[in-house]
Amino acid sequence: MNSDERKDNKDEKSKFYDTATTVIGIAGAVGAVVGLLSWIGSGSKAKGPQEKMMKAPGKDGHIVRKDFENNPKDYFKDLCGKK
Repeated sequence: MNSDERKDNKDEKSKFYDTATTVIGIAGAVGAVVGLLSWIGSGSKAKGPQEKMMKAPGKDGHIVRKDFENNPKDYFKDLCGKK
């Protein structure tokens, strides 16, 4: 092998690594942009004040506190099956 062949071989490796570095850099930049947009998008959903919940008396689970406080008599009537 003479020095010209070695030089050509090094040039090919150098071009390969330059191309690989560029591709990895672009992929990283695209990933960062997608992640940023996803993060921004997840926080932009309209979120009103969340309703307060409470443990449902006499049942497993939770119910909306405001509904129970507005009319607990009907809640217990429905719970016992009396209408």
